[in-house]
Amino acid sequence: MPSNNNLFQSSTNYFHQHKPGTSSHESASTLTSSAVISPSSSSKPLFVDEICLDGKTQPPSLKIGDRVVWLSDNGPEYGVVKWLGKLPDVGNDWMAGVDFVNPVGSGIGQYNNHQLFQTKMNHASLVPIIGLIRASDFQGAEINDIEKKDINKEIVPPIKPKRTKYKTDSLKNLLDKTRDKVPLTKNDASLKQTPKNFDNSQKQSIFSKVKNLTDDLKEINLVNKEENFDEIAYNKANCSISKENKSCKTIINVKKENPMETQNASLNVIIASSDSIRNSSGKLEFSSSLSPTNDSSPDHEQKNELFEIGSVVQVKINSRPYHGVIRWLGFLKNDCDFMIESIRKSDKHFKNAVAGIELEEEISGLTSGTLNGKKYFHCPMNKAYFVSLEECSKDERFCSSKMQSASDSNRSENVQDSSHFGSIDCPTVLGDVPPLNAASLAKFTGKNRGIQGHHNSCYLDATLFAMFSFTSIFESLLNRPKRLTDIPEYSEVQRILKEEIVNPLRANHYVRADRVMRLRKILDKISSVRGLTSEEKDPEEFINLLLNEILKTDPFLKLSSGLESSFYQLFIEKDESLQIPNVQQLFDQSFLASDIKLLEVPACLMIQMPRFGRDFKMYSKIQPSLFLDVTNVLDNSPRQCIICGRMAQVECKECFGKFGKGLDSITYCAGCLEKTHIHKKRLKHKTTALKIPSEFAMLQNHTQIPRVLMELFAVLCIETSHYVSFVKCGNDPDSPWCFFDSMADRKGEKNGYNIPEVIAFPDLKWWLSKDAYNDLLTIKDEKLIPELPRRLFSDAYICFYSSDVNRYR
Repeated sequence: MPSNNNLFQSSTNYFHQHKPGTSSHESASTLTSSAVISPSSSSKPLFVDEICLDGKTQPPSLKIGDRVVWLSDNGPEYGVVKWLGKLPDVGNDWMAGVDFVNPVGSGIGQYNNHQLFQTKMNHASLVPIIGLIRASDFQGAEINDIEKKDINKEIVPPIKPKRTKYKTDSLKNLLDKTRDKVPLTKNDASLKQTPKNFDNSQKQSIFSKVKNLTDDLKEINLVNKEENFDEIAYNKANCSISKENKSCKTIINVKKENPMETQNASLNVIIASSDSIRNSSGKLEFSSSLSPTNDSSPDHEQKNELFEIGSVVQVKINSRPYHGVIRWLGFLKNDCDFMIESIRKSDKHFKNAVAGIELEEEISGLTSGTLNGKKYFHCPMNKAYFVSLEECSKDERFCSSKMQSASDSNRSENVQDSSHFGSIDCPTVLGDVPPLNAASLAKFTGKNRGIQGHHNSCYLDATLFAMFSFTSIFESLLNRPKRLTDIPEYSEVQRILKEEIVNPLRANHYVRADRVMRLRKILDKISSVRGLTSEEKDPEEFINLLLNEILKTDPFLKLSSGLESSFYQLFIEKDESLQIPNVQQLFDQSFLASDIKLLEVPACLMIQMPRFGRDFKMYSKIQPSLFLDVTNVLDNSPRQCIICGRMAQVECKECFGKFGKGLDSITYCAGCLEKTHIHKKRLKHKTTALKIPSEFAMLQNHTQIPRVLMELFAVLCIETSHYVSFVKCGNDPDSPWCFFDSMADRKGEKNGYNIPEVIAFPDLKWWLSKDAYNDLLTIKDEKLIPELPRRLFSDAYICFYSSDVNRYR
């Protein structure tokens, strides 16, 4: 580590003497287990807890367990804070005891015979807090630096560490011992070059450790009752180093009996290389060459290839290529696991990266994402394969060079390399990410926000943005477990939708087009709809496909006619008296004409406007209603008499609009019906008795008749075959609105890419008010209407309404 001699001039007695040959970058305040220069007994380190007991001292900016970065002469070094406090020889500065991933320290966590924390030899170091950076902050700083560079230059994504611990000490000890002796990859950096501070005896010790691997393995006892490992046997360990191949092969068979896994499944204890082979007895043979080779020499243009979670790769197992998807990516070193989201071949850390792959085919003895007793990801049993990332290559079936030579239509059928869609990374996001809210809008607006469009995908981009960005109404689509009646691809479709589209949209505010293409491609393959990867489609076609055919959710609408549906299409005759109708007026007219009712309040009501195809519109403008009153279309709901306001008992459709507006005008109590229908014009009107809930009939004189309202949360619009969306940013009544266009701008021509954009639209609520409606009636020239409200009124295609009564299904 770099010298900090000026900072520590008064504390030379708490450092241990460095070994001869130690480089200058290791001379920070380090801790060793060797001889100590004993200070006075008063030089006792103070822990953070006892310092802050007085309640006056502010705690340090870091916490124990924080992942940190220290900028060394050779680049960033990652570690975890394991101790915080102050040292008497240093002064009043906060110090951090850091367990570094790489051996850049010189001790095991000891200071003046006080064991502050525990690490492996040469991984411990005491560093002033002022010299450390949080790993998350360091990643953000690197991203900002990258954005300032020319996008055509090489961009190396920063490493984002994630620290976890092994579940069992026994497995951890095994991994530590075997990893010290067997190189992780056949291109191990420790064998390609000798560190500056290695003397000849240290070089020899590396190879002596490898030679003694067989004897060491025989002495290791891995039985751990708490982890239910009933039988862990090492059948054979044979390590040989020869001039011909310099390879080390170790056969390890570990049997695990666990009700959650397949019986007698084999558990990988060491990372496999591409030369791993499985013999008939179920043993795994790992081969790792001690000298670097060029088995798969990449072309020059492939040296900057990006590998990320979700990348489709291939790897050779027993000389046969297997294909799969990267589900976990990171580094396995010492007792620390560091997860990253992406890395390029040109990155100096690439040679040490490990990939957890979900294979397309099952291999007997593999797991469902478990390595050394720890769950790294979830996949079907016998499909999880852990391997050095150096052994992986991009899936040849989706080779970018083939796509460049193909036609535009053929290229859309393939998952393209992410470099075709700009320089912004779009990592897979696991777990559950809640919808955004109004507070997120400031970060969510601007260019390169939302979902990137590609090859006529705007119908899908705008729909997904409306369904998932700010609302949880469709959350069940992301989380419902697979049923026996579901299609085989159910889990994969759900995973892509959640982890590659919805979660990145909510967490990172951006979804790259190749992520959406994966969803389009699998839907095109398994559904009855063709052309989903290249052709124009309608949003209702996509929603029906996703909700009804693929994910098979319960229909939102249950009608009195016995039919069920996800949409409600407004079928009406044009009312020439309405210059600019609102959705409530058209909704009432449609239900009046259809003679049907809703059996229950829907969680979501998606209403298609009265237009046919992309061109014909019944009305030139329609004003979406902020609230939709569905009281009068519910089959078993109390309704109000239009005359006296008491409980209505009958309805007369022929009286529509006579004594009021909308469906309110057709309901009467018995007394008011008799009075209003003694007129000769209404004597022959046909009336229908209403269903009144029995519990409400008893309380009708003691309570007001409730109104059932649904609230607008999104509007899909179409203009000249291009779809956009207006979305409410939260569930509060005063939540702002935004406008989204997945193809708002473009960089490049034929081989370029689209730039999505999200724009805040705080005035939308006013534009849907009565004052705005009156102003619209006076405007004769549409060009006088601002662009966003004009598109909202002129191009409205589907309006989305939600209900608090039945929001979660």
